[in-house]
Amino acid sequence: MTTRDAWVVIPAKSFWCAKQRLSPLLTASERALLARSMLCDVLSAACGVIKLNHIAVVTNAEDVAQEAARLGTVVIDDGGADGTNAAVAAGLAAVENRGDELILVLPSDVPAILSEDVSTLLQAAQGNAVIVPAPRDGGTNAVAFTVARALQPCFGPDSFARHIAAADRLGIQPIVCRNARIGLDLDAPADVFDFLDLNTSTATDRYLRSINLGQRRLGMGTDGLGAQASMRRPK
Repeated sequence: MTTRDAWVVIPAKSFWCAKQRLSPLLTASERALLARSMLCDVLSAACGVIKLNHIAVVTNAEDVAQEAARLGTVVIDDGGADGTNAAVAAGLAAVENRGDELILVLPSDVPAILSEDVSTLLQAAQGNAVIVPAPRDGGTNAVAFTVARALQPCFGPDSFARHIAAADRLGIQPIVCRNARIGLDLDAPADVFDFLDLNTSTATDRYLRSINLGQRRLGMGTDGLGAQASMRRPK
């Protein structure tokens, strides 16, 4: 089993519907461009490890599908899935029949992720399952597993605990991988500034710096950022 023959599955909704919780900081068009930039960075990290024809973006949004196709990845129609779990399930159903044994499910909003992170997760998932918890809210920011022992997608409130329980039902003691880069999903204004503090060489970093967020950061103040951070919804 080789990581290059694995599948990376990335559910994504329309850029124009994404990141509503960033509305105190970004306009609608800025949020759409941010969502596009983040997807490009996640795809770039995956492409450093996986062949393009083994990276699938799962969506029913035309703008996302066009961007994913432009970048050369597989596009899977989620069939109008109601929520992340249904979209992931649609993606898994599409790729599990293609003969490959490893699957990594990633969100589209973790732009700090590196190719080495993708490789580490896939290597660790050979013969096991790997869960990456979100550090702040009890959510899950990535799961990797074999097709033979596929984890049920359990994204949403308390998803880390529910993924652990799903692994237990399969008789698996999963590897818990705490990765700060994958853990940093850009959901709230505080997350955006935490990400910028990393000074990454990413499309997301370049885009956010191009719109000069410094004055907005001062205007929101610490209390405003803290309040937004507390509104994060787990994955």
